[in-house]
Amino acid sequence: MERKDVQMIWFAGLMFGGALFWAGWTVSHGNFYQPGDELGYNMGLIGALMMLGLLIYPIRKYLKFAQRWGAIRFWFSLHMMLGIFGPLLVLFHSTFTIKSVNAGVAFYCMCIVAGSGIIGRFAYSKIHRGLYGSKLTLEEIKKELFGSEGMAESKLKGYPKVLIVLHRFHQYALETEFGLFGRVVRFLTLPARRMWANFLCMLYMPRYSRDSRLRRQLVLDYLYGVERLAQFAVFERIFALWHVMHIPLVYMLVATAIWHVIAVHMY
Repeated sequence: MERKDVQMIWFAGLMFGGALFWAGWTVSHGNFYQPGDELGYNMGLIGALMMLGLLIYPIRKYLKFAQRWGAIRFWFSLHMMLGIFGPLLVLFHSTFTIKSVNAGVAFYCMCIVAGSGIIGRFAYSKIHRGLYGSKLTLEEIKKELFGSEGMAESKLKGYPKVLIVLHRFHQYALETEFGLFGRVVRFLTLPARRMWANFLCMLYMPRYSRDSRLRRQLVLDYLYGVERLAQFAVFERIFALWHVMHIPLVYMLVATAIWHVIAVHMY
């Protein structure tokens, strides 16, 4: 993906987030509708049905009778969309206030599941190729990194300071002598160290030359490759643990949402 495309995605995301924040602030501080009004009720109903639809993906993935329901990528994409827009509609349905115990239980369960989904999506991106790509292996990452390292050595041999920064980052990221506390600190601080190393490399290379953009992209790719290799095993464990916990959380969310709907209509 081109850098301009990434910038446009970030810009669109910031605009969308800003619009949501403004709309949420307006709804929570105004008196436009109540959760029991027609508008509020319908938003809650649609949001609840969307969250109920979250069960379709695990059904399609694990149950034999659902294997003919279409491509797994489509259901995965739909699962993520429902996991975003369903909770959003429920939030606007509630006008960002909790007025009963059962609503509070359903609300906090929804927040836990939504947060779990964000964590899982992040961990997924660290051990897979793209959104729908195959799962990476440690050997594949090593192979890509060694190829990138060889290219960096040849393309950047005229910039010894840059190579020193890259070598130091590589040595720190893949150091095996750290204790448990040191490994935790390294895991948490490695993205910041990668950005600092990239900043130093940019200082040591000319900004305006025929192939400066290629060299800068080479440095960035190499640093990302080292970071991915250093963190791969941890993210693999995180994703495995998340996968065990996320499905029961989804079932819990659906159960509490159903109970909330029953309680609203009964009382």
